[in-house]
Amino acid sequence: MFHKTDNPKCSFLEQTKAAREERAFEKKKEKAATLIQATVRGWLSRIKFSRNILQEFDDTIPDIPEDGTKSSLKPALHIYYQSCRLLLVWHKERDKERFEKLCRYIVHTLEFESPKFSYVGVALNKEHVIRWISHMNDILWKCCEYLDDLKPEFAGDMKSIVLYLHVLVSFTSTSNWIVLKNKNMEVLKSGMNQLCANLMGQLFHKGFYLILKSLLIRGLGRIKIAFKHATLSAILTLALRPLIAANFSDKLMTILELLSSQQSMRIVFNTLEGSYALCLLANLLQLAYMERDGALKDLSFPTFTVVVTSLLESCQNYVVSKQSNLTHWHPVLGWFAQPMDPALNAAMPHVKLQLNLLWNSPIVQVLLGHLLQQLVQNMDSPQPCSSPSQNSNFSGSNFFKKVLEARGNKTNTQRNYRALGSPEVHRVVLVCSLYHTALNTLTQLQLDILTGLQQNKDYVIKIQFFTICGCFYVPWGLIVDSKLF
Repeated sequence: MFHKTDNPKCSFLEQTKAAREERAFEKKKEKAATLIQATVRGWLSRIKFSRNILQEFDDTIPDIPEDGTKSSLKPALHIYYQSCRLLLVWHKERDKERFEKLCRYIVHTLEFESPKFSYVGVALNKEHVIRWISHMNDILWKCCEYLDDLKPEFAGDMKSIVLYLHVLVSFTSTSNWIVLKNKNMEVLKSGMNQLCANLMGQLFHKGFYLILKSLLIRGLGRIKIAFKHATLSAILTLALRPLIAANFSDKLMTILELLSSQQSMRIVFNTLEGSYALCLLANLLQLAYMERDGALKDLSFPTFTVVVTSLLESCQNYVVSKQSNLTHWHPVLGWFAQPMDPALNAAMPHVKLQLNLLWNSPIVQVLLGHLLQQLVQNMDSPQPCSSPSQNSNFSGSNFFKKVLEARGNKTNTQRNYRALGSPEVHRVVLVCSLYHTALNTLTQLQLDILTGLQQNKDYVIKIQFFTICGCFYVPWGLIVDSKLF
């Protein structure tokens, strides 16, 4: 009854639309197939390209024996081309052994005089010097990237650490470049030194010190130190080279002069915080002990005394007497108001040994020994009792008693006493204040401090004698607290 007749026009439009959609779909399928084929072919081409480069690299770069024996070399320019190609397809995990092979080879070439074989000889060519500098920046930074992942406690990783440090040390200084020892090459030495400084500067701006810090913490923050002398020496050499290039001295004097400024001290302490500031103090004491017969004699007062006292006072600001929710236990400082890095827990025995140098006899001798000897040599000591038994039982109380009796004796000759504000008195007071601050800060080492000073009993006796016979008062509770007499 209501039969609907087909409209030829609508049917034609629907067929046209379906055909158009089918053509569009086929076109999308064709584009997708083309894209997939291009992606797969590109991937296969890159794999083939990388495989060819790696195969050519493996066939070209000779193996260098680890025992250091010399082997046959290939032209440095040819090795340079192969290493540049390797870095184009370099993958950190896959090419670790190849990169170590390259590092071992280029370091080995520095032992040869001929620019044809020495890897530095490529930089002597004007056509390649710019690219060689960029190339070496890339190699040195990749060494740093590998160092950031290695663990010194493993023997295999330790070999790699030594190799990468060797590369960094060798190519940031011309001292090991045999090719420059030729008389014809001496004119290039200053330019090459500047080139090495630029290489070191690039590493510095990329975060070189952060990598060294991480490496040192992993190697030294342990009960048994993982680094040997040569490895630690290489790390310290690399750490000092940017400072030396910037005309900073590598001596103890520069470090103490930097820390003697209150602003610099505040910046350093806030950056390191308490635990690492204590490690800085321990390292300064170690350096001072090493320089006890040299620079320390000139820097002991006031620079060294003021810096050590300031570091102790800065740490003391965070030392508390009771446990609370905001405190943490520190094996040297006691209850401490700052969290402690877990890596330092294992290293604390070594830090304690360094701190013990402060009250060790050589340091005390430099700080007080010579000065006290000069101050008391012209003073008359109190006359002891005539009884031999009393002389044999000479104690601290008898000492004070005899001194007071000697001063009250009218027959004593007149003495020229030093003023309270004299330089000699001021120095004795500051040094005594240093040890008093150490007692109040290093709460867990108080017994060690007192024991160490008791071994230097002669100095304490001279301080007591100088205090009473010198007619002034030293505000130092150490003499009474130590119970040395």
